[in-house]
Amino acid sequence: MNKKEREAWQLERLEEWRAEMEAEKQAKLAGAKEKRLALARERAELMAKDNAEQEIRRDILAKTCNLFHKFEKKKFEFGRNKQLQAEWQQYLRCDGLPDPRVVTQMNTYIHVWQESGVCDDDELDRRFLETLPMLEMLEEFVANSRQYTALQAQSYNEVRLALREQLSLAIQCASFTILRDLEHRLTWSSIKLATYHREFKGLKLNIWVAVPLPTKKPKPVESEPEPVELSFPSMSVAVKLPKIIDGSCVCVRAARSSIDLLSENSRSYHLLNEIPNRYEDLFIFNVKEHIETYKIKKEQDEIRNKFYKEIREKIKEVENFLKANPYTKNEKEKDELDNLNLAEPPFLPDPRTSISERNALDFTKYLKSCMTRTRTGEINLRKYRICSGVLNLDLLVTPPQPKRMKGGIFLTTLQLPKQLQPMKYQVQYRAPSPPAPGVTRTPEEIEAELKKIEAQYEKLALVCIDLPQNVMWTDPPVVCQWQEPRNLWTSNYINDYKFNEDKLTVQFRTGVLWPIGIATLRYGNMPYQGWDMKPDPEGKGVIITVTGVCITVTWLCIGNKVQLKWIANATTSALKEHFNKPYNVKRMVQIMREAACDFFPDFDAHNQIEATCPKEWVMERHNYHAMAFLSRAYNFQWSRWNVGAGNRSIVMQIREAVDKQREAKFQLLQVTPQRATILKCMELSQEFSAEPIVGLQFYPDLFTLNMSYGSVDARRTSFNMKYRLVETVFDLLQELKVCSYS
Repeated sequence: MNKKEREAWQLERLEEWRAEMEAEKQAKLAGAKEKRLALARERAELMAKDNAEQEIRRDILAKTCNLFHKFEKKKFEFGRNKQLQAEWQQYLRCDGLPDPRVVTQMNTYIHVWQESGVCDDDELDRRFLETLPMLEMLEEFVANSRQYTALQAQSYNEVRLALREQLSLAIQCASFTILRDLEHRLTWSSIKLATYHREFKGLKLNIWVAVPLPTKKPKPVESEPEPVELSFPSMSVAVKLPKIIDGSCVCVRAARSSIDLLSENSRSYHLLNEIPNRYEDLFIFNVKEHIETYKIKKEQDEIRNKFYKEIREKIKEVENFLKANPYTKNEKEKDELDNLNLAEPPFLPDPRTSISERNALDFTKYLKSCMTRTRTGEINLRKYRICSGVLNLDLLVTPPQPKRMKGGIFLTTLQLPKQLQPMKYQVQYRAPSPPAPGVTRTPEEIEAELKKIEAQYEKLALVCIDLPQNVMWTDPPVVCQWQEPRNLWTSNYINDYKFNEDKLTVQFRTGVLWPIGIATLRYGNMPYQGWDMKPDPEGKGVIITVTGVCITVTWLCIGNKVQLKWIANATTSALKEHFNKPYNVKRMVQIMREAACDFFPDFDAHNQIEATCPKEWVMERHNYHAMAFLSRAYNFQWSRWNVGAGNRSIVMQIREAVDKQREAKFQLLQVTPQRATILKCMELSQEFSAEPIVGLQFYPDLFTLNMSYGSVDARRTSFNMKYRLVETVFDLLQELKVCSYS
């Protein structure tokens, strides 16, 4: 091939390459246009599908929500009628006591109590007998505040707090009155020692007094004083006072109350913020989301239109430049034109995904707003709970005693204010932390440090407490003390803490004798390891079983009551006296929390528990109501796929349980705010797939799914459910929140 032929061949190859590049460019342009059209069609189809589903919701889901509201309204009416009957029975009883349901009567009772001026131990005994049932009722009213107006709920809570405060003052006043007359009110075991012991309904009170005798002539060499060791068997408490406290003239009071009258004053006790949309129904939720979806779609369309408009203007500008300069190569401008033709707008997720991400972010902000910043050593009462009441272990100054004069006259020094005066004793000491890894010390240094620590410990009071059996001790408890000026529980003064798990005893040293509390982790049994809900095969109730980290609890819902049936792997005999006894749901929650068996997380519990799976609350609450309606027809169980399903998806196992002779197989149920679906995959599948079973239609929720997909017997059983049982199961599921914690 000569030079001329070679140049012709190269020119031909160059033209072919240019043709290929042009064809490739045109293909890319056509592909980009086709992709844009496909995405536009997909968005249009998605919105059309969303519209069609929303029309079904307007018809079916709205009726379902109305049925749910109707049952809730019946529950409230039943509660109000029951309260009116109780008010009438209290009126007929005519026992001189106020009715806790009537706020004016309670205010009068508290005012008369404050003005009476009587505060001895007999009066305290009477007040405990009267006020504890009142407090129990008022706490139940506050817990069920939704069935009252906001003003009524606030009034009940104010009266409850005032009654608790008055009872706390009465304990202090009665103790002062007893100490004002040692001769007649205490038992004298010797000329020097006097004791007092009495058990009230909610309080055990012990007083130990050493009365100073006339001093002798001091010895040339005084012997080392012996520490005072006291034991209070009625409350299983022993204390050894340090030698720096003069045991010849000391007064010790030990008062153990069964109720905690202090913790509610702490800033970390209450839930800081209520969760948004707590009682919103799923239909209203979907209507709002549907409107928001169109709003977001409109905003996204405006962003895309603005982008394509700017691109068209730039394309027109570049094309005009190329036309004006036809004799130059303009390679840069041509590449720019190609890039402009292939340009795509920024990625915008579909509106539903945007809403989901925003809701998840809002819930994260809500959890952050519920967090309480605590000081060093402060006990966070959102994480811990004071159990088994409060132990007041006080060093007191004995008030002036009456002096007997001639003619039957008694002369007493008037002490103002009339209240207990603490003896000055405060030693703050914190044992040194262990040496850093790799640091070596000689035996002499170790011995010297141990002696130094022991010398400091000798200045501290040693307290031993036998833990009560009415609390479920699954974790080592935390001993803390109440700092009155700051209104908080602290462990800053607790040293040399020892916990004996076999004997259930705690021992510690402290430099102050302030009120002592024993705190346990509120959610030590969470997250749940599994749960199950099924019809009671031997009755007309519903059995709910929840397996925690340490124990498994089983409840039976019958009518408007719930019974505690069984606790597996229990560490103590706690709650056994409550087995098979009917309570309403709120009262059951209070009883189990007091026994450190808390299976009822608040909305901020995700801050304290690891490995949880928070769900969209409106969806979760509606699903619990649907499960309650189907609770006599289906068996529900937890699924291992639920944790990773996301905040807008609940996955659980479901099977019909109507036919007792033939047991059906479990299927996977997926519930989202938009639909309920039976899935193709199973619990034991290798991978999770959200693909529904073949031929399944669209159902807005679990209840409507049962209307068409369930058998005739399952539908009949669901529609024959009584509102009392439905609302009891619904309330218990709301308290357990099994879908968010398993």
